[in-house]
Amino acid sequence: MRLNDKVSLVASGELSMSMTHFSDCNVYLVDCGQESVLIDAGTGLAGDDVIRNIDKELVNPLTHILVTHHHADHIGGLEALRKYYHAKVIVPEEEEESIREGDEVKNGLQVARAAGYYPSDYRIRGCETDLAVQSGDRLWISEEEILVYDGAGHSLGGVCYYFPKHKMIFVGDLVMAGGYINLQNIPGADIGKYARSVIALAELEVEQFYSGHGCFSLNGGKKHIDKAAGAFKSLGIPANFI
Repeated sequence: MRLNDKVSLVASGELSMSMTHFSDCNVYLVDCGQESVLIDAGTGLAGDDVIRNIDKELVNPLTHILVTHHHADHIGGLEALRKYYHAKVIVPEEEEESIREGDEVKNGLQVARAAGYYPSDYRIRGCETDLAVQSGDRLWISEEEILVYDGAGHSLGGVCYYFPKHKMIFVGDLVMAGGYINLQNIPGADIGKYARSVIALAELEVEQFYSGHGCFSLNGGKKHIDKAAGAFKSLGIPANFI
């Protein structure tokens, strides 16, 4: 589903457009000029559908997959897509080990599967990685500069990807449309880190806002981040937590 001249939605679950498996996150395909990048990879439970959707929208070769965080609905399909497209995999530095090993405790799959969010026989495979990034890093892919921002709090050490030329941000599950946050009782979740990550994002100029679930905004997207940041500030979280 093409959203604009840069971004297509190629997978989504029941919390969004229900394009693929109900447990999938939103997976975005971004045209960077001579190359394309994928933001996250879905669960892998509807891998053939995701590939068909990618191929339908693909204009330039898919060369990189950028992972926002290591939860199964974002990395379950990673290894298969890496092999199919011969793409380089870029991951958050703090979560690289769990992604490479497919660690179901660290990435929260064990808890989520027990809660019934995934089929009882669902497993994920570890995936080779090519680059680990952290807040402050800068990537250049074809014609696009991509800045990495902290996205920790929802998970152990997730990241967000900001395309300054287009004032476009991919926040993973850190902020949902409407300014909702997704703090869960799972390994790596941390309210102090969460607050710090969201408040820092509120300093950016954002028009296009793309979340890992639910709705997205093609303009005026900063309002979602501002609302979440305002909520954290109103909580009065002690400074030593932030």
